[in-house]
Amino acid sequence: MKIELKKHFISEKMVFIGFGLAAIYWILESFLYIFSPSQVGFFEWLFGGNVGGIWTRLIVLCLFVFFGSHAQYTLDRRKRAEEALQKSEEKYRRIIESIEDGYYEVDLTGNLTFLNDPMLIILGRSRDECMGMDLFDSMDEENAVKVFKIFNNVQRTGIAVNTLDCVLTAQDGSKRHVEASVSLKKNSKGESIGFMGILRNVTERKKAEELQQAKLTAEAASRSKSEFLANMSHEIRTPLNSIIGFVEMILETDLTPEQRESLDIVMSSSYALLSVINDILDFSKIEAGKLELEETPFNLRDFLADSLKIIAAKAHQKGLDLIYRVAPDGPDGLIGDPARLRQVVLNLVGNATKFTDKGEILLSVHVEHQTDNEVLLHFAVKDTGIGIPKEKQESIFFVFQQVDGSTSRRFGGTGLGLAISRQLVKLMGGRIWLESEAGQGSTFHFTARFTLSPDAEDVFKATLDDRTHGVKVLVVDDNATYRHIIQETLKSWNMLPLVTSETGEARKMLIQAQETGSPFDLILIDSSMSDPDGLSLARWIKTQENINVKVIMMLTVLRRSQIDFQELGIQSTITKPVRSSDLLDAIQIALDGLKSLPEPEVSLKVQDRISEPVGRPLRILVAEDNLFNQKFIFRLLERWKHQVVIVANGRLAVEALSQDKFDLVLMDVQMPEMDGFEATVEIREREKRTGNHIPIIAMTAHAMKGDREHCIEAGMDAHVPKPVSATHLLEMIQKLFPAEPGDPF
Repeated sequence: MKIELKKHFISEKMVFIGFGLAAIYWILESFLYIFSPSQVGFFEWLFGGNVGGIWTRLIVLCLFVFFGSHAQYTLDRRKRAEEALQKSEEKYRRIIESIEDGYYEVDLTGNLTFLNDPMLIILGRSRDECMGMDLFDSMDEENAVKVFKIFNNVQRTGIAVNTLDCVLTAQDGSKRHVEASVSLKKNSKGESIGFMGILRNVTERKKAEELQQAKLTAEAASRSKSEFLANMSHEIRTPLNSIIGFVEMILETDLTPEQRESLDIVMSSSYALLSVINDILDFSKIEAGKLELEETPFNLRDFLADSLKIIAAKAHQKGLDLIYRVAPDGPDGLIGDPARLRQVVLNLVGNATKFTDKGEILLSVHVEHQTDNEVLLHFAVKDTGIGIPKEKQESIFFVFQQVDGSTSRRFGGTGLGLAISRQLVKLMGGRIWLESEAGQGSTFHFTARFTLSPDAEDVFKATLDDRTHGVKVLVVDDNATYRHIIQETLKSWNMLPLVTSETGEARKMLIQAQETGSPFDLILIDSSMSDPDGLSLARWIKTQENINVKVIMMLTVLRRSQIDFQELGIQSTITKPVRSSDLLDAIQIALDGLKSLPEPEVSLKVQDRISEPVGRPLRILVAEDNLFNQKFIFRLLERWKHQVVIVANGRLAVEALSQDKFDLVLMDVQMPEMDGFEATVEIREREKRTGNHIPIIAMTAHAMKGDREHCIEAGMDAHVPKPVSATHLLEMIQKLFPAEPGDPF
């Protein structure tokens, strides 16, 4: 109540002042009358006076009261306005301070006059440092010029700018990407006094946008790279297809030794070039994350022997022993990607062969860890070569890195092999590393994870019988590692092996065993021992009438054609590196008294021979734009008694099918005017109306991931990669057109 009365009293203050002024006027007027000529006294005039005087005083009183009330009203309004303005400013400041974005006010020259806390954070400065600071000091020249032009334009036109992108530099030197608005700030007279606006920190968003843009750019670059590699592969593989194909066909004819040697060199060079192309493509697929491993069952021991035989000739040419050993407890049936495992093994063994001039190369495998379903295998490739210095051992696993520049000049290679092997091993859940000293040889280790095959059958347990149990065997080999491995293998089959490194010692052991009544049943002899070699021992055995032992000769690829096995009385042969299943077959053949002579000499670089077709002659349409490939495919199919029509592109293939009848189409993928995919789609659309399906085999030199799937999706029935293998193509044709009774061939 007292507060309300006080407010009321204060609010009527000017009225009381008016009354007070009127009273003062009254007193002053009465005081002045003392000096007037009239005889009216002060008090008389103050409390009395005539009627006119009283009215004058009342009018003055009313005027003072009126003006006092008006003045009070005006003051009250101003006070309320000031209070409202103060509340508005406080509310405005609370809003400005509470927003997450920065707020700034600057004068016309760009000096900061007000800013909120988020703006301080963006500038990375304290309030004292920011107040009065030139805003342009936080920008580089490019951004300062841009913002200065915007300020001038806003001042000139009065039109606010809602989006201004610029970069501010914080006190610590870090960059802030911001989006700002700029509007003109005016005083009460409408005069421009500065600029104000909201400023948002979009640094993280810009980074995300840059990352997204970088991702899109990288993906586009990857697509371009893949397209380039596919085209490059096509352009190189296409002529290689005709080179390799024609050489294979010529090698089937009668040739002089010099001609065959020359063609072998051509074939070797072609496969070397193809290997380089494959390395580049594999690395690019790995780099792009487009290489996936297959899941295929395979037999580990036979797989290793078959893989090493690919490179055995090169090792034997240098006089190297190429050996592999799987620990007795190692599993045999695995599920994984044998093609990629072979790639790693051949890469490491190939390098070992390249950098080793004498001695041996040993590939050993043992179990690192095994569960009920999986096994982690440890592979090691040990050589007796030049070795690698410590400081170079890490770098060789990276792209295009070799021990030094002279390595590439002396031994060749792209520097991609070990980098690809490292990535493949990583995909197989393992790792790769090296142990080596310069001049002391090297051992490359890698691990790989595989699934155990539940349906794997132990080929040895399935084929061993009582005849092999207790069989006494003499092993003659001058390589200690080979002797140990073969002895270990024979013992695992419950045989009784003895070993020696010398042919003279072997003769003594044979004679002694015969004299003691415990003769050897079998003898395994290495044909390539030092003088006297294994052949002389076999020849001596044949001359001994009282020694009745079955002879198995262990050969290298290079010596198969140099030996008269009939003359030496050899019952069976195996080729190094010795495959366990081949050894077991050779033992059983020898024990059964059968003859197992080596196959005829073959070209070392040709992996398969062109088989003879089975079935009826076909009418085949070939769509191929390369003249050399046209000639190769034509001669190959003509040799198989097929009728062939050649067209140069997909459009002509579609026209040919609409005018004539064919049994099969061989369709190149990349052709001018209309490629193989487009042609196949059009052919399949036409077949929807006719109801007649014609098989189409794609021929592609792209060799990239998804090529086969892409061909099948387009409507093709099968896929043959270039260079086209004659055997592969023949198998594909005969799979689509199996032989029937009554066929001419």
